Amino acid sequence: MKTIQRWHLDTNAPYCLHIAADARLSSTDFRNDQIWEVLPGSGESPALALQTRLGGRAGLLSLVPMWIHDGRSIYQAQAYSRPPTLTGFAPGYLRFEASITPHLALQTEYWAMESHAIGVKFTIGNVHTEPLDIELDTIAFVGINNKEQQLIPLPSAGALSLGKVGNLQPVILLEDGQVESAAPSKPKLKRAFTLDGRKKLVVRLIHAGAGEVNQSLALALKWLQADWDEAFARIDLSAQAIPQIQTGDVDTDTTIAFAYRELAQSFLRATSSLPYPSFVATREPGRGSNINDKGWNGQSPTLAYLAGLGIASVDATLAQGIIGNYLAVQQNDGWIDSKPGLAGQKQNFLCMPVLARLSWGIFQYTEDSQFLKESFPKLLKFFLRWLQSDLDKDSDGLPEWQNEVQTGYVFTPTFATWQSWGGGADIRTLETPDLVAYLISEAKSLKEIAYYLRDSDAENQMSEHISYLDKALEDLWNANLHRYAYRDRDSHLTTGRVDVIKDARGMDELLPAEKLDPPNRLVVRVSGGVNLQPKMTLKLDGFDVTGKAFTEQATGEQFIWAGGRGVYTSKQVYSQIDRVTFDGLSRVYRVDIHTVDSTRLDMNALIPLWSAGVPNDHSEKLLKILGDSNHFWRKSGVTMNSAQDANFDPKNANGSGGVWPYWLTIMGEALIELGQMEQATELVRRILLVQTQVLKRNKRFSEFYNCDQPEGLGEPTNIGGLVPLHLLMRVIGVRVISPSKVWIGGKFTWGSPVNVLHHGVQIERQAKETKITFPSGHSVTVSGDDWQEVIDPNA
Repeated sequence: MKTIQRWHLDTNAPYCLHIAADARLSSTDFRNDQIWEVLPGSGESPALALQTRLGGRAGLLSLVPMWIHDGRSIYQAQAYSRPPTLTGFAPGYLRFEASITPHLALQTEYWAMESHAIGVKFTIGNVHTEPLDIELDTIAFVGINNKEQQLIPLPSAGALSLGKVGNLQPVILLEDGQVESAAPSKPKLKRAFTLDGRKKLVVRLIHAGAGEVNQSLALALKWLQADWDEAFARIDLSAQAIPQIQTGDVDTDTTIAFAYRELAQSFLRATSSLPYPSFVATREPGRGSNINDKGWNGQSPTLAYLAGLGIASVDATLAQGIIGNYLAVQQNDGWIDSKPGLAGQKQNFLCMPVLARLSWGIFQYTEDSQFLKESFPKLLKFFLRWLQSDLDKDSDGLPEWQNEVQTGYVFTPTFATWQSWGGGADIRTLETPDLVAYLISEAKSLKEIAYYLRDSDAENQMSEHISYLDKALEDLWNANLHRYAYRDRDSHLTTGRVDVIKDARGMDELLPAEKLDPPNRLVVRVSGGVNLQPKMTLKLDGFDVTGKAFTEQATGEQFIWAGGRGVYTSKQVYSQIDRVTFDGLSRVYRVDIHTVDSTRLDMNALIPLWSAGVPNDHSEKLLKILGDSNHFWRKSGVTMNSAQDANFDPKNANGSGGVWPYWLTIMGEALIELGQMEQATELVRRILLVQTQVLKRNKRFSEFYNCDQPEGLGEPTNIGGLVPLHLLMRVIGVRVISPSKVWIGGKFTWGSPVNVLHHGVQIERQAKETKITFPSGHSVTVSGDDWQEVIDPNA
């Protein structure tokens, strides 16, 4: 292979060796996607073990090669004269090199042909001058419910049935192999051969997993007869589309390379529910069995933003397809579900307003005008849907989130209604700076698209929306707090917390007689009993903001219940609360009541920086808060909550915190737009360092990271925790459109030269100048910080 970069990575390297079918080149099956992992091995552990759980159907399914030579059985890593090292990888492909003995060299290639089949190509080379006798045994193990499963010989086919594994009956087939049943309880596949001096021999092994043995065997035979050389050539050719980045640090480069591989490998092909390929968050051996449309969730907007911009330079079709899938489920009124899935899943909440910005960002990598022309009318309709009256209860032109899940982060302390430590406020009752910032960003992106498409009417329309939304955002600037803040939807007040009732018995009549100045909503908490929701009715008696007596009632169904706790935010803003009673609560239930605290500082106060329209005096104050290590600027990057908050937790376990690459990305973009390239570069460096350390230790990325320690947290292998590839490329200042066109620009602050090889274009980026060498041999050197278009005249 000529394109795939050559590596020499041992078990101490930062890598993730999951392998699954590459949707760009292979067929995939959302409901039965079989994902594997290769363990190179060290010490006494088996070398080159290929393992899976078949989506949870098995506790473990393992295939290990054992070599018999000169009276020795060689399968442990330490028994190899040179243990396996990883020398090449691509989506759906891995290559290792080792020496079985000083005279027997081994190259092992793993190829995920499709969702139901995986193959191994062993290339054994005799570097000695004399013939050598060798035998390859394939040791298979299947464990289900803590029991080893009996394997079934298929001697006429030279194959082994692995028995019934869930709804599958997998088969392994060894090329020209035989079934050995000397130990009936442990049959194995073997092939003995004599290898002449200075010669090579190829032996292939295939695992196929279909619903019946004969189907699995037919599938294995099909792939045995396929042209593997042609398939490997296609894999090699497709590798040109993936940027190869060299920063001068091999570990960093490896982490970046595996982030690209994991991202490309996260896509599955279109289904009857979605017209384009879509990504899944966690494509790993324990996932992939999605019976009755259950399993992976749909494409969330925060992951869509990371994945779409990250994959756009690799495969325009995949990136544009993410947008296409959202637009495919759009309703007549413009509504787009926030999480459409390949099996028809929906979240039933309006999508975060980020699709126009994502589309415009994808266009920067693809320059596909047709994509913008087709998408623009629907993107405009989606934006206008956010401004309709059902999302703006007080009709002030400033809509409200309808659920915390729309924000992509359900641990914001002001809300966090599912957490015992959360403030519990109903997000529908507050106007928030982050939502206004998203809408401004959407309007500006739509204006840019309209300008590009020469649609002056739409451009003027967006200008009007931007003007109004800018004013609405300014209304959320709190002069006392010197930053943006939440405010009550109806009273438009920003208020602190007042504890009204603490740890009272739910069966008692509660008479707080508490004046609330300023007026505020009440957050009522009920705890105790079991996880069953009690049948009860809450009654609140007090006075509204005008001093008029008011009574409010709520049933148990109107509370949000989790872990034996229920929380309810009053619909009314009270200037005084006199009496609280519960009908239906027993003595085991306890009650706490406090007012909404809308003064707390979290990431949502900073997101307006990303809208690129904040007045200079405001942005200076916000940048100071963002860059303060006592608030957000932490060792691993920017965290989600001020470190001064009572519920700050670096691990996001018993409070709000951690570093999440989506929010790090939008803060990095904000810094770049504000001319703070050094800080944006530092953000990328910080998260890269942590991700590299985590990848070295855990051999997989994590959903998010401890903001103060190199620790991976959340769901392992979740693509939300990959290197922020789009932000990385913006910091490096490189956009390769095609083998003949490149954009170079932005202040280069990496600190050392960075080389990028992409689509055959070699780029050497340095602070003073950048050298671009095209595949034709044409070379150009440019300087300066302004973005420049560089085209190969010989293309």
